[in-house]
Amino acid sequence: MRPLSVKRCVMASIISAGAMLYAFAVSAQLLPQTPIVYTPTTTTESLLSRYSQMHSKPNAYWQLTDEEWAKYQALKEKSPWSVWENHATPLSMLAYYAPSIEEKRRYARIEAELDVWRQFSVTEFQLLYDKERKIVQERYVEYMEKRMPTLGTLRPYDKLRLFVEAGECNTHCRSLVSRVLKTQAKVDVFVVGANDDQVIFKWAESAGIPVERVKTKEVTLNHDNGLFKIISTNGVMTVPKLPALFKQTAGGGNQVVAI
Repeated sequence: MRPLSVKRCVMASIISAGAMLYAFAVSAQLLPQTPIVYTPTTTTESLLSRYSQMHSKPNAYWQLTDEEWAKYQALKEKSPWSVWENHATPLSMLAYYAPSIEEKRRYARIEAELDVWRQFSVTEFQLLYDKERKIVQERYVEYMEKRMPTLGTLRPYDKLRLFVEAGECNTHCRSLVSRVLKTQAKVDVFVVGANDDQVIFKWAESAGIPVERVKTKEVTLNHDNGLFKIISTNGVMTVPKLPALFKQTAGGGNQVVAI
């Protein structure tokens, strides 16, 4: 009998292997498929534990099998939902095309559990954030209160005390007054060394204080009556020479404003 060539032997092996693979594939299709049984969570603790887990595949986060995920991908690409602008979740899209009410109910239950988990996660984080934000805010307020303010950091709701010397408001004085008024803050002006009201009025006229702002009490004109000396000797802050500007704090204190 004539022996087979090497080439014919190799071809025979390939054909044989192919036949075996085909037979295996056919038999696998004939085997009964194990149905996917979804077990709803019975407690909030188990629900939170289930959906908080990390997964290697995206479909696992939605509690979907590989086959269901493949179906969702196909629907997202080929169905009308690929054209409509929407935010349909994989669960809702699968439910739209599900052949039975049982499948629709399963997807609805998973969606509901996911929504509860999301609500819990967002609420939990918000509570933690609010607590930490309060701590950070308190530190920030404390820092800002200790920090020497400047004209650039003043706001319209601030209350200021401006101490000036009696007499004519010179060029430097008028420049300072103009910048202070631009902050739109309420300003109480104290004229140090004024013997009577006329001295104060003359200073205000030379400083260019708008009469309208005095009438509306956005700017008040006052005798010093020793207030500057009291502030100068109260606390450990360094008080500049006149003119001097202070910002009133919530506790009734005074902060030197750099001018």
